[in-house]
Parts: sequence; structure tokens; C-alpha cells
Amino acid sequence: MLFARNLRRATSSDPVDLPRDEMAFRKQYQSLLLDRRITTVFRPGDRLFPAWRGYAPGETITVRVIARHGSDTLGVAPVFNAVRLPVRILDVVVSPVDVLAAVDFEGSSPDVSNTSSLVQHLEAIYEKPISAFGGLVTRIRFEYLDGPR
Repeated sequence: MLFARNLRRATSSDPVDLPRDEMAFRKQYQSLLLDRRITTVFRPGDRLFPAWRGYAPGETITVRVIARHGSDTLGVAPVFNAVRLPVRILDVVVSPVDVLAAVDFEGSSPDVSNTSSLVQHLEAIYEKPISAFGGLVTRIRFEYLDGPR
């Protein structure tokens, strides 16, 4: 029975249930986070709470850094390192990816500076075309609560 349960988990297409009050980042962004240089992020689809993995303006969450990637497709949760940064969500805007303007990218990581780089970035991470998310992205802006370094 245990083997069957583990086999189902390893082949499940159910997404991993992650804590709603956390936001995950890849390790390559850790120094930018520690320097408080990232204040804008994008996620595919509608991430305005109560949507799945959504955020609400005004809520406090914890930024985490992924040490080992997981997989929603395989039902494997990521493993995080020790970095934990408290942030407050300032605003959450859901929009078609093709209407984003230069101002929307202010505070984003240097590798996501325009619509083209954003689409490439999200499609590489989520392994799906942006059309699989209805052509929508969510821009989330936040502020660090423990002050600049």
C-alpha cells in the first residue's frame, strides 16, 4: 500500500500545495533579494487572491529561496534554503501580457525587463506557453519589512 501511494504521488499531475503566505524565488535571485533590489515579480495567469497561489494587497508574506526545485507535474515540493525575508504586498495586477509597459518592469530582476524577456522567462520556468494561462500575467509589487541593507 505504501508503494502504491508513493507511486501515485510520483506520477500525480496535482500541483504541490505550498504555504499561501510564502513566495518562492530561484537561487540565482538570492543576492538581488538580500540587497532588496527586486520589488516587482510576475507570475503566469491570475494570481490575485483567492485565485490559486494568489496574493492580496496589504498582506505580509515571506520570501523564500529554492535550494532544490520541485515539480507540480510530479507532485514534488521544492526544498528551500535558510533565507526568509518578510515583505508586504503593495499591489497585485492581472493583465494580458501584451499590454505591459516599461513602467511595469520597474523593480523587476535585470533579466526580465520587457514583454519579450518576461514571456521567455515564464515559459522556461513553468514549461508551458503563456497562452496556457490565457495570455495573462500577474504583476506583484512588494516592499521589504526589515529595511534596506
